[in-house]
Amino acid sequence: MIVSGSDSGPLAPGPGQLLEEVAGLVGLRPEQVEGVLHEAAIALKGPVPADRRLTVLRLRMSGVKHSGERFGFEQFFGPGVWVIAHPANSAGKTSLLECLVWPLRGAPRDLPPDVRSWLRTLSADVMVAGRPTRISMEFTPMARPAATCRIWAAAFEGELLESADGELRLVAEASGLEDTSRVISGYLMDALRMDHITMWQGKGGADGEGAAQVHGWASYFGACYLNPGGEEILLGDVSAAGLPGRLLELFVDVPYSTALTQLAVAGKRETKLLRQQERRAEGDAAARKSDRDAWRQELTTLEGAIAALRAEQDRDVTPVLAAADRAGARLRDRVEQLDGLEQALAELTTGRVRAQQALMDTQETWQARRVLGRLDPVCCPRCEEPLEAERRVQERQSASCAVCTRTLPEVDAETAEAALEQLQAQVSAAEAAEGKARDLRDAAKAEVEQAKAAQRTAHAGLQDVLAVSGSHHKLRELELRAAVLQGQLAATGLRPGAGKTDGSSPNSVLETAHDVVRQYVEAAARRLFPTMDAQIVELAARFGVQNLDSVRLNRAGHVNAVKAGVATAFKRLSRGDRLRMRIATVIALLRVGAARGVATHPGLLLIDSVAAEEVTEVPARTLIAELQALSEELPGLQVVLTTAQPELAEGLVPKERLITSSGEHLF
Repeated sequence: MIVSGSDSGPLAPGPGQLLEEVAGLVGLRPEQVEGVLHEAAIALKGPVPADRRLTVLRLRMSGVKHSGERFGFEQFFGPGVWVIAHPANSAGKTSLLECLVWPLRGAPRDLPPDVRSWLRTLSADVMVAGRPTRISMEFTPMARPAATCRIWAAAFEGELLESADGELRLVAEASGLEDTSRVISGYLMDALRMDHITMWQGKGGADGEGAAQVHGWASYFGACYLNPGGEEILLGDVSAAGLPGRLLELFVDVPYSTALTQLAVAGKRETKLLRQQERRAEGDAAARKSDRDAWRQELTTLEGAIAALRAEQDRDVTPVLAAADRAGARLRDRVEQLDGLEQALAELTTGRVRAQQALMDTQETWQARRVLGRLDPVCCPRCEEPLEAERRVQERQSASCAVCTRTLPEVDAETAEAALEQLQAQVSAAEAAEGKARDLRDAAKAEVEQAKAAQRTAHAGLQDVLAVSGSHHKLRELELRAAVLQGQLAATGLRPGAGKTDGSSPNSVLETAHDVVRQYVEAAARRLFPTMDAQIVELAARFGVQNLDSVRLNRAGHVNAVKAGVATAFKRLSRGDRLRMRIATVIALLRVGAARGVATHPGLLLIDSVAAEEVTEVPARTLIAELQALSEELPGLQVVLTTAQPELAEGLVPKERLITSSGEHLF
């Protein structure tokens, strides 16, 4: 599908053609490109103009002033220019306008706190894209919540104006001021088919590296409720770079302008993420330098062990096995020999002990006999009875013991000495044999220890050889560990080209789609903006801007004016000229939209203190007269303005559209 302007030829292709064009540039299928866009929450909607007309039908409110005086107010509205006028200051002109703004915007912009505290009910009957709608609010001081809101729908305008709240269809309700703002904003954006505007804030986010900034209905409404002359922003009351340009593109119906903004934000978000990933990779690599050094060292050791295992897998184990067998046999022989020597030594030790005991017994017996033989007892050693003289005589005569009457043994000193010498010789021989056996035993022990050491060495060698020859499991474990280390080194190292993307990556798809869509948006702007430039110059001159040679509106929302041959930025214009230029810009985009058969601006203008911004009586009357003429040229246009000079509207607007009061206040 090709979307065309009324007289300017094709402006932009349909969504399918855009997807095919992007897919051809990145080498993907259109459905793959569409999938990437969906993941980024971007939908290429066909540039079908939406009906965004917003017309106020009636404003009603009631309340109690601080003095206790109750008040009520009701005012019907319709297309055309409506003037809220009263010559006195603090008569309630701006407050009345702000009370109209509150249900339309979701929150007032500059409603005085005292007036806010007076309100008990506030409702606006409006036509929202052709839908009869009532937005009603109730306020209860000191209550929690202090405010409630309900949105009602009617079948037709007459039903809306003639029915009470409960007789209409309830479509939404809210509790509390914040919830009220949220519900009103959501309902109006949905009804007017508006998406949130997402802009990239270069220094936003918690990290200060940029973040998406989302703008909703309050930002859109700034193109209806115009800033006073002191503000430097062309459209809207939210200071965000590029936002006035997005509002212009939306309300002049530049095809795909919303998608272009979404693509720009998504691309910058992806770029930020890639940049952060690169920094994290660099930081991880630096933080893990010591770990990486240890991994490299371990990997080098493992690679050496793996090479050694692979080189020795085919080694012959027969010689090592034979050596282990010989060492084992020698150890068994030495142990058996030691056991025999230990037994012999034990027997010799026993013989030596017996010889020594016999010698000691003989020596003790000989000594006792020599001592006892010389004794001459006079009594029994047991009962101590005196020995009879007859026994003592008999002992001397017959050598019988006077105590026990037995024959006394004969003591031969030479025989005893010979027996003792023989026993001593036996002891000496036993000691010599025992000593020799001990020496043999000790030598055998040393040989056993040597044999054990040799056997351990042979066994260890055999185990090493057997382990190498059957090491496929160990080799596999070493190889797996080496692979893990290689993976860790690769994962924590900053690889050349990290963060770069190929043509099929999401970031590249977003960048390519952005470039393609931008071409069509810029082409549409080049077609539409010059027409608006001419309209702005003509209207601004009619509104009283002096010496204006030309203006050049761009997609950033800048009005580059030339006055008397001198380039003049918008913020350098006088306060009155800024207000006139704002009005001229909105009227210009309404005119361009009407010429193309679209109504993308709500067609509602709210202007506070129209004659306060250095606008004298003649230019002010001219401005009101031109707005009245434009309302006849653009039947759907509705303008509500305030002034402290009721005479400015005399003869210019019908009396029923002049909202004033003969009293001290308007309400």
